[in-house]
Amino acid sequence: MLGVLATLPGLVDKHPFHGRRLRAIRSRVYRSIADLRADVVRSPEPIRFAELDHGAFEPIRAGARFGRTLECAWLHITGDVPAATADPIVMLGIRGEGLVYSPDGTMLDSISTVWIQGDLPHSGGRFRPLPHAELSSGRVDLYADVAFNGFLFLGVGRGVYFGAHLAERDDDAFGLYYDYLALFALAESTGDSRLAADLHAALGEAFSRFAKGDTRAARARLAEELSQPSASAFTYSAVGHGHLDMAWVWPIRETKRKAARTFVKALDSIDRYDDFIYGTSQPQQLQWTKERHPELFERVKDAVAQGRIELQGSFWVEPDTNLPSGESLIRQALVGRGFLKDEFGLDDEDLRLCWLPDTFGYSGNLPQILRGCGMDWFQTIKLSWNSVNVFPHRTFHWEGIDGSSVLVHMPPEGDYNSRAAPDGLLKGIDQYPERDLGTALLVYGAGDGGGGPGEVHHELLRREGSLRGLPKVEKSTASAFFRALDKRDIPQRHSGELYLETHQGAYTTIGHTKRHNRIAERKLHEVEALAVLAGADVNVELGPLWRDVLLNQFHDIITGSSIERVNREARESYTAIETALDRIGARLTGELPRGDAGASAINLTSFPRRDHLRVAGRWWSADVDPYAAARLQPVGSFSELSHTADTISNGLLTVRFDPSGELVSCVDAGGAEHVAGGFNRLAVYQDPYQFPFDAWDIDPGYVDTKPQVLAVTSHRTSIDGPLVIRHHEYRAPKVTVHQRVVLEAGSPVIRFDTHVDWRERHRMLRAEFRPRHYGAEALCEIQFGHIARPTTERDSVEKAQFEICAHKWIATVSNDDGSDAGGFALLNDSKYGHRAKNGLISLNLLRAPTFPDKTADRGAHGFTYAFMPFAPDDLAAVVREAYRLNHPLLIADGVVFDSAVAAEDLSVVVETVKPAEDGSGVVVRLYESLGRPTQTALRTSITHARAFATDLIERRLGSADLAQLSFRPFEIKTILLERP
Repeated sequence: MLGVLATLPGLVDKHPFHGRRLRAIRSRVYRSIADLRADVVRSPEPIRFAELDHGAFEPIRAGARFGRTLECAWLHITGDVPAATADPIVMLGIRGEGLVYSPDGTMLDSISTVWIQGDLPHSGGRFRPLPHAELSSGRVDLYADVAFNGFLFLGVGRGVYFGAHLAERDDDAFGLYYDYLALFALAESTGDSRLAADLHAALGEAFSRFAKGDTRAARARLAEELSQPSASAFTYSAVGHGHLDMAWVWPIRETKRKAARTFVKALDSIDRYDDFIYGTSQPQQLQWTKERHPELFERVKDAVAQGRIELQGSFWVEPDTNLPSGESLIRQALVGRGFLKDEFGLDDEDLRLCWLPDTFGYSGNLPQILRGCGMDWFQTIKLSWNSVNVFPHRTFHWEGIDGSSVLVHMPPEGDYNSRAAPDGLLKGIDQYPERDLGTALLVYGAGDGGGGPGEVHHELLRREGSLRGLPKVEKSTASAFFRALDKRDIPQRHSGELYLETHQGAYTTIGHTKRHNRIAERKLHEVEALAVLAGADVNVELGPLWRDVLLNQFHDIITGSSIERVNREARESYTAIETALDRIGARLTGELPRGDAGASAINLTSFPRRDHLRVAGRWWSADVDPYAAARLQPVGSFSELSHTADTISNGLLTVRFDPSGELVSCVDAGGAEHVAGGFNRLAVYQDPYQFPFDAWDIDPGYVDTKPQVLAVTSHRTSIDGPLVIRHHEYRAPKVTVHQRVVLEAGSPVIRFDTHVDWRERHRMLRAEFRPRHYGAEALCEIQFGHIARPTTERDSVEKAQFEICAHKWIATVSNDDGSDAGGFALLNDSKYGHRAKNGLISLNLLRAPTFPDKTADRGAHGFTYAFMPFAPDDLAAVVREAYRLNHPLLIADGVVFDSAVAAEDLSVVVETVKPAEDGSGVVVRLYESLGRPTQTALRTSITHARAFATDLIERRLGSADLAQLSFRPFEIKTILLERP
């Protein structure tokens, strides 16, 4: 793979004639005047400057390696400045990236030679100038904290020290180099043959003068072309950016270092280029900088105050928006905005933009969440990655499932790492459907691994502000661009989700991370509700835990598209989070009201519950109202439970198995059959390597291949109190499945408690269902509601949605309006990837990619999924049972209290009960779950003086009448119960 990517041609590579000329000019830019000595300390993990052992340094020669991928090193660069040297510059060459310090530990410079595909060549070649090196003493004495993090996104190669020397710069040669580069790039990308001819002629004349030794005359010739103004009516608003993944093919510890390098580089550019504006979008990186480098953080704050650094977006990190819960997405905004307001004094007008350039598709309820969190504008580029259909707009209004809308702009070049070269500027206009607006955003700078704009970007843009043959370019903030765009008439609209036609494997890869995320979200919900019920203040205690969960929801962590170390550390982080939440939850439970001794159950969901629980080896029944606690009652016998050699039944449902273990019949109490083509067919499909996005992508053609269908190798049936259980074991050479098929007394749900030992490679395990009641749409739960997706493949758009994301449930209802109408729902406790096409509903259980984590998903897994038939007009039952599956009752000793909060209409879900962020009372968050307008009362025993409606981030909007709350379809409401 490395060899293939290394040979991908850039613009200069495609035109070797011009490449030779550029190298000739570059050879005159820097004149070496003295070599410098280097010593090195290598380490597998970073060493802080204050912890350096100065006695451990040893010499390193130019060309030597300083470390393998993800290893670290310190270089100590020393030497004398020759006498009578005018303006010497320290030049340092490495393969990698680093931060440069003075001997007293002051940050001086950032250095990077990380190659991004398509980069244009730097005037220093392998070397980078360190302009802030202090040389007045006649000595060079610098420390460089360096690292090599792989080639592109591949963990291959070695960090190399190319050398260090003092040099003098020829400013005319430097200017000529970028004059030539800019005009050459324009000449080779313009569609105007006359302009191309003029430019090639000028480039030839200029190089001829240079070759004769007259660099100034060469510049003068190119200045004639550079002075020709743009006649274009189109203007780009250009903002510098250094997109930095919180983790990906490097661990979080390296992102902390990358953030510092990126900020130092941006601040240096601000000092050198008067009109440069830099945008940064993830407050988590700013918090790390504040903790690790407080002096650097203060410099960033000064630049923000001066308007030179723009704080873009309001989320804590750039999360995935398909997998996190709705409450998590709100907390992304709540935590991110809180930090930006507290540290930088921003107000709501400064925080109207959501910046998510690289996330893998966008939930259909994101517009409502954004608007409720104070964001009116949305920026991404990701839909330009669609693998089948070209998304029709770049500037449009996006309407979510509740009718809320936001203004979207996708920079038309289709890149958040624009190199700001002429070919990119022209490409952007060519593929911009709304080009008649005469404006677009240009987001330029090295990214993915951070870095931001460098010398090449800045020097090209200096020459491109108004240049014949190009659109105009002006420096701007992204907010200023959106503010102006917001005043324009934008007729283009899109409703529903922004589905990305690639990366669908990310719904499934690294199942442990997704399961832990679901559990952590549930436990945070429980602890916040317990805190309200116990009258405790836990906001400060929960703050770090919420931030850790939000960090792990970054779009390359929760999706499973990172290296093994990132996945392992995420799992360790979640384990620590869950342990802490268990401790806090136990403490709060001990503070709840108590009645007589004896076991009780706490229900922290919006639905009344009638559950069976096993406590201390005995079965009990629980009958508990929403957000209430009740004493457990002993159970009697369950005569309705029965089984035969091939059936199990609870009186409501009777299911029959064939010899392979597949469910071939499911008959309800009325005699209706619900199986059409078999239920719970466990199929292992080929999941071939997807270059280069193996963890991300699934070959849509897998469905046309013949899978290995697992068959039961042993089975038995038992009755355990209120449960009748069919125990199945499946064995194949690289997979073992132990599954309990469970029917509970009084329940319409058939549950599959599943444990898998998974050792496959490039295979995919799916559970497949072909229900009798199947319609033209699949209803898929997303954040605070659900979305309808087609189950047909009538066109390329429908075919491209071969894998879709759903949270706790997916359901379909037959189109038959007669007596045979019915519905089928598939529930899960930690899975997200589904196929719903042509009579099939398939749940993606496990994958086994090999890049970037060659061990992905190998090992032991535990999870539960379930199905239920339901009446076509009773989707509320599906919502209720999905919550029941995902939110088990909590067991306590003697805790009894009446319902603290409940909605009269059960279609309105009380999703969150939490202490208010400002300590003023209790926040209750509700949403309408069925997609229909409704009015309900909110009943609460929580003591309060007044009730206020707020937005999602708890800003008061006005008083609330709890007796009459009107909801539009899928509307989210937030109520503040103010403390007396």
